[in-house]
This record gives sequence, C-alpha cells and structure tokens, in this order.
Amino acid sequence: MTEYGALLRRLLDFTGSKLYAVADEVGYDVSYISKWCNKDLLPAPKTAHGVDVALGRYFGAAIRRDAAESAFDAVFPKGEAGETLEARITGLLADAYDASVHRRAVSSTAPAAEAELLVRHHEILSRLRGLPAPGKGETVVCTIDLLTLLKSRDFPALEHIFQGSGVHIHVALDLTPFQQGARDDMGILYRFLSRNHESYITLYDGAGLEREGLLGVGEHTGMLVSMDGRGELDALVMSQGPAGGRLRETAMARLSERPILLSPAQPEDMRRGGYRTDFYSRDQFQFFSPYGFEFLLPSSLCEPVLQSGGPSAGPVWDLRQLFITWEEVFQNSHIDFYLLKSSLLRYLDSGELLFADIPYRMSRTQRLEHLENIKELVLANHDIHFLILDDDTLPPGPSPSLAVYLSPKKLFLKNPGAYLSGVGPMFYTVQSDPLIQAARRYLERLQSLDACQRFDYRDVPELERRYGGMIYRMLTMHQSGDADTQSSSPGHEAR
Repeated sequence: MTEYGALLRRLLDFTGSKLYAVADEVGYDVSYISKWCNKDLLPAPKTAHGVDVALGRYFGAAIRRDAAESAFDAVFPKGEAGETLEARITGLLADAYDASVHRRAVSSTAPAAEAELLVRHHEILSRLRGLPAPGKGETVVCTIDLLTLLKSRDFPALEHIFQGSGVHIHVALDLTPFQQGARDDMGILYRFLSRNHESYITLYDGAGLEREGLLGVGEHTGMLVSMDGRGELDALVMSQGPAGGRLRETAMARLSERPILLSPAQPEDMRRGGYRTDFYSRDQFQFFSPYGFEFLLPSSLCEPVLQSGGPSAGPVWDLRQLFITWEEVFQNSHIDFYLLKSSLLRYLDSGELLFADIPYRMSRTQRLEHLENIKELVLANHDIHFLILDDDTLPPGPSPSLAVYLSPKKLFLKNPGAYLSGVGPMFYTVQSDPLIQAARRYLERLQSLDACQRFDYRDVPELERRYGGMIYRMLTMHQSGDADTQSSSPGHEAR
C-alpha cells in the first residue's frame, strides 16, 4: 500500500465514509478509489491536484459535521497557523502523493532494502535500546497488546520509545483481562498513562491483532516482533527507510480498523454535545484528585474563579452552569472522593487547584471558606465519603498525575500538567464499558488497602478537634506575597 493509499484509508476510517460516497465526490468509479486505498495505484499526475482538493473538501465537511476537529488534531499532523481544515487535508494528501511517487522512483532504480533479523535475546534488547526516542509530533504505532508489553521483563528496552514529549502513540489493548476482572491491570494502565502524561495516547481494541506484532517508530522505522509465552522477546525483524515506513503504515491501517477505547480530548470536546452535562446527570460518582481539590467550593467563589480564567478557559456562562450543576450534585449524590495525602497538604499550603479548565490559586481566606463549606456539605449529605491515600505506604513509583472522573456510564481523565505546561492532552475520554467497570472496581479495591483511610460525616467532630486548630493557624499565618484579598492562577501575578 502506498503512503497515499494509507492516508486515504485513515481518512475514510476516521470520518466513517463509504467508498461510493467518495467516488461520487471526486468523479471516479468506486473501483479506482478502492485501488488507491488498497493497492499501489495512484491518481494520474495531471488529475491528482483536483482529486486532492475534492477529497479535502469532502473530508473537511464530514469532520465539521461530526464536530470532530479536536479528535482530528490529535490523530493527524498539525497544519500551518490559520490554515483551513480543507486546505490542511488537501496538503496532507498532496505530500503523501509526492512521497508515494518518490518511493516508486527510488524503488525502480535502487536495490530492495534488506530487513535485519535478530534472534539472540541480548542482541534484540541492545538493538531496541539503541533506537532514538521519537521527537515532538512524531508517531509511535503498535499492534502488540499494551498490557503484554508493560508486563514484559523486556519492556525497559522499549520504554523510551513511549516517553517522548508531544509524541502521538497509537497502541492496541486486549480487553479480556478487564472483562475478567484482573486485579491490577487497570492500575498498570493508569500508571502508564500517568507517567507519559506529555504524550498523546490513543488505545484501540486489540481483538484480532494478536498475531500482528507490528511496531512503528517515527516515519521510517518498522518492526515485526515475536514474544514467547513468558512475555520475552524471542525474535525481531527490523526495517528502516521505505520498508520500515511500509510496516508502520500497515500497523496504522490495522489499528484504524478497530474501535477506539480511549482517546485525547480538549476542553471544547468536553463541552460539545453536552458531554459534561450528561456525565453529571447520574447520582453516583467517584473522583480521584492528584492536584488540588476543585470540588465543594462555596458559591461565593464562583465569580472570582470564573473571571480569573480569561477567554482561554471557554465561555463563562458554560462554566457557571457547571458550578450550579456541581452544587446540586453534591447535595444529593453518593460521592467517593479519593485524595493523596501529599496533594491534600499541598493544596492547604499553596491553595492551587484546577477548577474545570481554570488554574486558580485560592487565598487563605478562600481556603478557610472552602473547608467550612466542605464540612457543611458532608454533614448535610451522608453519602459523601473521603478516601485519603498515604503516599508513604503506597507501592514505589512515579506519583499519579491524572485526575479521574467516574460516573456509572462515563469515565474521563484530566491532565493538570497539560494546563500548567502546555504539553500533552488536557483530557482523555474512555469509550469502553469494560474499562469503565474495571476502573470502578479498581477504585473500590483501593479502599481495602492499609494505605487508605476512610472519612465521612461521623468523623467530622473528631477531625475538627484533632486538626482544626492547626489548619486554622496555618491558614491565618500571613506571609508576604499571599494577601487574603488576592488570588491568582499558579505562576501568575495576582489579579
């Protein structure tokens, strides 16, 4: 398959378009479109530009119709600033066409590139460790089950491939262990997403891809990988240049045929189509907050927080409605709040939180108001529970970095680091019921850990007696640069 054909197939799959509809748009018989996608046939040079323009117009309209611009940005290379969606798609097709023509010219005059076969375990690991890490904007494509890789003792030789800042990772995931209730598989997956929070990761249903063994890194490195029953690498075919590029294209084409389980999202995606409204239309929730604590804010803080966000935070009226929705939810719903002890203490000390899409620093007075409001709501709603996880007694490893929002039928993750650094996806949305149910079971199992302490309305008097005075004194000790009457976004001057 040519680069042009692979790109055309990806656009068809992404938009859910039918071959006959595209054929009508460009004025070709459907058999030609099929050969462009699946064979080595290319449009004739004199008509190629017109075909690309027509395809750009057709696919651009389909993406706008489905409000899928952000999802397109996450999957396909970025365009020039100010470039229209149609022009961007036309440019991608034109570049792929030129690359395909160039490859034909080279392959007709140059000898075929030989693949490198490695079967000795130490040579395989050494070869993989020597691969350069992908750079920002590059793509990693893997049809090997992600959990199989993560559990393999050989994964350290591959790990640097998945850790690049701004890298787009497309990888298969076998849902079987999640459907069977495997105990720690959700934890393994969450830790992978959390420590690679600067990468854009899309997970695909790996059913049917068990024998593929394809791994592509960048544009011109492709591999066929074989693993034994113990999860160790026992054979590797490495191809670079045009042959490597073809393996990568094949891997992406195979993944594109499978349903998406988890994908990056932006704030506008969370607002579009009432996603957030639908999420909060339930009456049972579980939240994990590794950065600040945005929930149970008193109504007096609504306007200061929203007005500090600026235009980049989205429509103020929309966030104001979210604030009102939260007030109603917290009064009537069953809610489990999971917090790290370290992040709770950090919030009390710094006042930094992320309310919806707005980074904000609470003044000491506002933090006291927040604590008082939490106490009142917990005493009024006996179905609010706090689960505090002691970092010191948790298994060693990187600190969790992604917030978790879980209701009976929806699950999404928020990446505070992306708001603070500008690198990585701001959200992940999960489109898989087995993953949603596995996340629920995993959070509930955390409650049985020795590292987890559970608190509810019955504990308020004792907590207030033991810690209230200390917290009050800590929050009323004035230091320069943190006046009670001021609050600001982290890293910015007070407004």
